Order: sequence, then structure tokens, then C-alpha cells
Amino acid sequence: MPLWKKTIFVNAIKARMKQESRIAEDIIAEYTKLTEAEKTEILAEINKQ
Repeated sequence: MPLWKKTIFVNAIKARMKQESRIAEDIIAEYTKLTEAEKTEILAEINKQ
């Protein structure tokens, strides 16, 4: 996944986590167009920070 795309998703999911008081795994499940590999990569980046 390109860095720009990962950055956008990471920032969007973090913002939603804060606003909606939800966990990343629940939010990312709503992004049906992402592949499982992309979802794993995004979640790894969120958990790393």
C-alpha cells in the first residue's frame, strides 16, 4: 500500500476512534473495499503509535 494511502486511513481511523469512542478493529471492518492485507497493515501502524 502506498504511504500516502496508509497515512490517510490511519489518520481517519484515529479521528473516528476519538470522536466515536470505538476501537480501530470495529471501524476498519466498515471499510469493505480494503483487502485483508491492507487492513492488517493499517492496524499495525495504528497499534505501533
